[in-house]
Amino acid sequence: MTDTYFIRHSSALDADTETLEALWSENRIAIHYPHDLSGTFEDGDSQSLNPSDYAGNARSALHRLHELAQNGGYVFATYRGKAGGKVGFVKPGSAVELFRGAWGAKNNLHGRAAALKSLKLTQVRNLAAEEAISLTAVQPRQGTFCRWWKVGKRVVAIVEGDQSIGLGSLTPDLQEVMCMEYLRTEKAKKRGLPILRHTLMPVGRTMKDIDILGVSESGKIISAQVTFKCLSANGPKLKKLDPYRAQGNDTIYFCKCKHLQEINGHLVFPLQQVFDDFCVDDPVGKEWFRLTMSG
Repeated sequence: MTDTYFIRHSSALDADTETLEALWSENRIAIHYPHDLSGTFEDGDSQSLNPSDYAGNARSALHRLHELAQNGGYVFATYRGKAGGKVGFVKPGSAVELFRGAWGAKNNLHGRAAALKSLKLTQVRNLAAEEAISLTAVQPRQGTFCRWWKVGKRVVAIVEGDQSIGLGSLTPDLQEVMCMEYLRTEKAKKRGLPILRHTLMPVGRTMKDIDILGVSESGKIISAQVTFKCLSANGPKLKKLDPYRAQGNDTIYFCKCKHLQEINGHLVFPLQQVFDDFCVDDPVGKEWFRLTMSG
């Protein structure tokens, strides 16, 4: 399977506005590691494209750039000054090239000639902020350039224009949002689930053990967890709901399973059923899925 990568062109790149604009307009991604092992930085940025000529993070990043060039891959890139981002594909057998620009102001070298290491993107799609939100919301918090396993399928789908219906098309964070929205529907009530009246916390990443925390129409607290993994009745993920059940909460475990069941007082519900009921059969859910997949 072709890998997916994330790269941010932030202030850490220390390139001026004109250089960033040129990268954007020419559909390029780039890294800027000007110091090599020769110790000649005072004479100018290193021009070497050989990872062995660098140390530490510079060596790793340039090696990764060469792997992307050789093997090909999908990319989501963000650029300082651009609210959204850019997705594209690097063709296998591409060449890492020097990209000439100028330093920014971060390291007091503003205007000095900069030599960035760059790759050209194809099949490019520029994403506005609202189109990129499903990617920017879960982008890696650290690191400038890395493989991005979490949303690989999502980036591929955008680049290739694949909007086919499928649960696997949704990233984990969007599966959590889907389940939250589903809990507001009459279909969920008919399936035997409590109806969510309102949430008490943002969905997902801000909570340790649960993904959805809210209040049902009966006034009880709902604590729910969402996972794309298969049901394990004795697994640690399901056990994390035990303290919430002990507090009298309605607890729900959305996962890969065949049917609604109760295990240790927790409602266990098929994630695929949520998708079918909401994203396939519900007009509101179908529109939510369409807009989610459109960018």
